[in-house]
Amino acid sequence: MTRAIGYTFLMMLIPFVTMGQKYTISGHVKDRSNGEVLIGANIYIQGTQKGTATNAYGFYSLTVDQETDTLVYTYMGYRTRKIGLNINHDTTINTELKPASKKLQEVVITDKRPNQNVSSVQMSMDKLTSQTISKIPVLMGETDMIKSLQLLPGVKNTGSLSSGMSIRGGGRDQNLMLLDEATVYNASHLGGIFSVFNTDAIKNVELYKGKIPARYGGRLASLIDIRMKDGNMKRFSGEGGIGLISSRLTLESPIVKNKGSVMVSGRRTYMDAVIRAARELSGNENIIEFPFHFYDLNAKANYRINSNNRLYLSGYFGRDVFSWSINKQNQSSFNWGNYTGTLRWNHLFSKKLFSNFTFLASNYDYLLANELTVGKDEKIFSFEYEAFVKDYSFKADFGYYLNQNNTLRFGIKTTHHDFNVGEVEGQQDTVNFSFKMPKVNSIETALYISNQQQIGDRLSLKYGLRYSLFLNIGPARVNQINDRYEVTGQKSYEPGSIYHNYGGLEPRLAMNYTFSPRHSIKASYSRTRQHLLIASNSNSGTPLDVWISANPNIKPQVGDQYSVGYFRNFFDNQLESSLEVYYKDMQHQVAFDEFAQPQFNPEMIEDLRFGRGKAYGLELLFKKPAGRLSGWLSYSYSRSMRKIRDIQEKDWYPSPYDRPHDLTLVAMFDLTPRISLSANWTIKSGRPLNAPAARYEYGNLVLPYYSGRNQDRMPAYHRLDLGVTIQGKQKPNRDYRGKWVFSVYNVYARKNADAIYFTQGRNHYTTKAMRTTYFTIFPSVSYNFSF
Repeated sequence: MTRAIGYTFLMMLIPFVTMGQKYTISGHVKDRSNGEVLIGANIYIQGTQKGTATNAYGFYSLTVDQETDTLVYTYMGYRTRKIGLNINHDTTINTELKPASKKLQEVVITDKRPNQNVSSVQMSMDKLTSQTISKIPVLMGETDMIKSLQLLPGVKNTGSLSSGMSIRGGGRDQNLMLLDEATVYNASHLGGIFSVFNTDAIKNVELYKGKIPARYGGRLASLIDIRMKDGNMKRFSGEGGIGLISSRLTLESPIVKNKGSVMVSGRRTYMDAVIRAARELSGNENIIEFPFHFYDLNAKANYRINSNNRLYLSGYFGRDVFSWSINKQNQSSFNWGNYTGTLRWNHLFSKKLFSNFTFLASNYDYLLANELTVGKDEKIFSFEYEAFVKDYSFKADFGYYLNQNNTLRFGIKTTHHDFNVGEVEGQQDTVNFSFKMPKVNSIETALYISNQQQIGDRLSLKYGLRYSLFLNIGPARVNQINDRYEVTGQKSYEPGSIYHNYGGLEPRLAMNYTFSPRHSIKASYSRTRQHLLIASNSNSGTPLDVWISANPNIKPQVGDQYSVGYFRNFFDNQLESSLEVYYKDMQHQVAFDEFAQPQFNPEMIEDLRFGRGKAYGLELLFKKPAGRLSGWLSYSYSRSMRKIRDIQEKDWYPSPYDRPHDLTLVAMFDLTPRISLSANWTIKSGRPLNAPAARYEYGNLVLPYYSGRNQDRMPAYHRLDLGVTIQGKQKPNRDYRGKWVFSVYNVYARKNADAIYFTQGRNHYTTKAMRTTYFTIFPSVSYNFSF
């Protein structure tokens, strides 16, 4: 650890030297059809490996020689553009790239920047666009970003239908999920069957499994960076769809052509409304109501004030609503949801210095209520149970394009966390009652600096350092515990007081050595710290998850990950391949004692156990990113282990996320310009479980005996999904176009074990395992349109 920090500082002290007269070219790269900025577009000097890529806002800056050069602009799925240069001063070049037709895609992929997959210093990162996500067949025809990510190597779902993810052996709360940089604490609809992300509103998503950029932190396992569409700057446009359970509509329009735009996207399930209408029209009260629906609303606006200033405002609002009544006198409801907000100011200080100032807000809350009345609405019992997680953040990020070989990034972020762990208010007859768990307030601040450096034609480095500081803020009541996890007392702290703090350095380092334009080797190391965690004994997650923070009794989790990979491209970069191995060491891991109950437990600390974790594995990927046939084939072998005090007699045991083998095939084929086929097939090891090894008598009871935690495993999971998309004919002088999407989930009706529970067998001393399967084969159809 000391050596890694020292090496990081040493690299930052290397002088950045430039030779000869240089000039800076900067600007933005956009989609010609709608004015959307293109994230990660490549710009390079023709005939060389020298170049750069656009940042998350489509901005680039590149230093070139004073003599004439030719710049090449490329982006996957777009036609390449070349611009000849003959400059003698710093210049701004804003460029628009034209989307390629299907007939041109085979040419475009060979004309992109050579060996981009091989030469990039970044490893353990996957990127998906909304176009790719929309082609992957899923349950009920609802395109789903989270379900698509779960098909990538190193990513495993925490339940067969769950939106929770374990990435490289980490817990489901160890993933930092950002929507336009605002944290999303719960990404699930309907208990995880669907995610909260409407694909129509999403531009792209980047998943970092290994070396997370220094500007991000707070989670051990991964970063999931999701960006919403900015909106069409050229013309009014829209898209939408009608499916089996929901409909969606997205509208985009310029505010001022080529200067500002707005995007609004909505989605709602409607089975509740359809069934309610059928009851009312038929007058048949025997029709059972469907008491559930969810909705999502995404909105974003942006405006370019001038060439140096641009404003963004975006937000997400989504909710699940579940209400039911036994009769008019007994009514209950349960609803939960997220909202996020992002206000951002991009400012260009110079051709080389780019800045981004952002205010962020995020919230997750749930409310469970019940009311019982008699007579004429006389209330005899009621209660409301609510909890929430709120964040308010400010961040300032800077990118300094020092020269052709060095890109410097630095910044600061501070976040105020406000957690209401649980609060109940109610009435029993004429008596009011209430119960409140202590609220949790904290401030989390981080400073970072990083540099991406090219050394010669073969070696590139990316190194950085992050310092994070976590402050516990009063008012608070903190339990005092002894070595046996027993509460011995309680200490109170005044409002606004800082009663505890944690801080530490987080070095990040990555390197790439390119042997030739076709293959390279990469390595990375990163340390991350996590101060927040979910207090839950459920592996797949529920809407009632309780978030807690580090405090005097709970140390922040610390993770160190080491990765090495070999990358090779074939057939003129049309086929990409990679082999990565990794090892993770995790300190201060948290587990619950058996039968622990975190909700409404003021002495929850007595049920927590602490220890270490480790995860290691191998990931093999073959990917064809474009062309008539595209997709990927991946295999991963991984182990995830824990060693927790007072669990498993101090030995290592499989974590709930330990699934050693995972093989996945995703394929998409354009049969004709109007008809495309898609398929995904996956087989993976079953999830660990606790199965009773025997039964024994205790007094008048016969109880199960468990030999250890997670020593058994569910049957292997495998499934095949198929899809067909039929595009409508493109009519002259008409923008409207529709398409039908047909899909079949679990084609061969595999009865996978979604849950296993145990009952008594033929006698008191035998145990019978029972399997629950939620879905077997499930066909779907939807109609999508755009204009």
